[in-house]
Amino acid sequence: MNAVDQDKLGEFLKQTGGMVAAGFNCAISVLGDRLGLFKTLYDIGPCDSTTLAKQLNLHERWVREWLQHQACVGQVDYDSDAKLFALSAEAHAVLVDADHPAYLMGAYDAAVAVFPAVEKLQHAFRTGLGMSYDEHGPDCACGIERMGAFSKQQRLVPEMLPMIPHMQDRLAVGAAVADVGCGGALSTIAMAQAFPNSQFIGYDTSEVALQRARANIAEAGVTNIRLSNPLQEPLPQQPTFDLVTTFDVVHDTPYPDRLISDIYGALKPESYWLCEDIRGFETFNENLQNHPMAGLLYGFSVMVCMNSGMSTADGAGLGTLGFTRKVAEEMTKAAGFDDFSQLDIDSPMNNYYLLKKA
Repeated sequence: MNAVDQDKLGEFLKQTGGMVAAGFNCAISVLGDRLGLFKTLYDIGPCDSTTLAKQLNLHERWVREWLQHQACVGQVDYDSDAKLFALSAEAHAVLVDADHPAYLMGAYDAAVAVFPAVEKLQHAFRTGLGMSYDEHGPDCACGIERMGAFSKQQRLVPEMLPMIPHMQDRLAVGAAVADVGCGGALSTIAMAQAFPNSQFIGYDTSEVALQRARANIAEAGVTNIRLSNPLQEPLPQQPTFDLVTTFDVVHDTPYPDRLISDIYGALKPESYWLCEDIRGFETFNENLQNHPMAGLLYGFSVMVCMNSGMSTADGAGLGTLGFTRKVAEEMTKAAGFDDFSQLDIDSPMNNYYLLKKA
């Protein structure tokens, strides 16, 4: 056996302890979200546990321990002189404000939702067969929906669609649009509200996602959206759509080559596919050395994305970071797309590709 370097051992123990603490914090942060602790702490300003508990009609002892934990992990501020807790504006943006681009509470939801998958994943490692999104349950779908909400609700219509040549005019007059892998249909709803003369179809293989989509559509009151599960109603094999959109979908599917081919076939001539997918480098070594979110994304891949991509015996299993620009260019060209470009959209997480069918 190799001799143990005590200094390195101490550093590794510290690192591992931080990882375990982060795991606990996922669950404890979800509690803070669902009980309104983060929001109320920000709204009322610096306070003690008694004040916060009274405001929310919660048990003070539990609130006190929650606040102390949150102060120790750095999500809540603590003034040791005044003995008061507070939530900073930055923490509010990340943990509370769903309309802020830095909002990340949905990631906590998703992380907690996939913890029970560990037992099933042991089977996946032995057989190669992963889990579908629906096997993770509704909380995972909800978390993923919340994670991607900002770009779909705040950036898609005003920023992204104008980058597609003449698309706004076509949508204003009346176009046919497919939102493939629509999830909770946040992107579908945003487009349908902005362009009432156009017709939209949201496709998703997840019945849990489609249930959320139905509820979101009903709440929004839009009538120009139809939903479909492509396992029962595949994309049309004849040119039908003026625009197809996918938002972080291709890397998840077991059959990305088939999906891309189906999108190509369903597009009308002179029409477009707007493809959002995870930004990554072309090699693992580059991700390891240079990607600031590599640990998060590879973790998400093992628990969710590659799981989905391996949920059939012959699934491609691209993984969260697997649909790189080079892979995207190669796969779309093989399907028939000759016009490929990357849009200049500032995002720390995603690349945006625009493909035109001649």
